[in-house]
This record gives sequence, structure tokens and C-alpha cells, in this order.
Amino acid sequence: MFFKTPLYEEHLKLKAHMDNFAGWIMPINYIGALREARNVRENCGVFDISHMSRIVVEGKDA
Repeated sequence: MFFKTPLYEEHLKLKAHMDNFAGWIMPINYIGALREARNVRENCGVFDISHMSRIVVEGKDA
């Protein structure tokens, strides 16, 4: 079983190449490393690190 980040559906919409990373389905790249790097330098980028931590909310009022 693999885990999905909250941005999983967005990655799919952007046609990311997905692969297993430590049990998580993560984007490897989108349009090629050079084009991707240029786009981030000239515009903006998001790096999905939500697989690195979990928040557990418990209790009566959670």
C-alpha cells in the first residue's frame, strides 16, 4: 500500500511522472528537469514535502 500526499491529485492534473518514494507516491518530474528548473527560476514553484511529517489530531473536540 502506498500513501498519497494532499497534493496528489494536483500532481496528476499536471501530468507528473509519479513513482514510489519510501512508501509514498511522489512526483519525479513534470516536463523535464531543465524546463522545470527554468520555469521555477522565471516564475514560481512548489516542492511537496508533506510526506516528511504527519499531524495526528485526536480527542473529543478534534
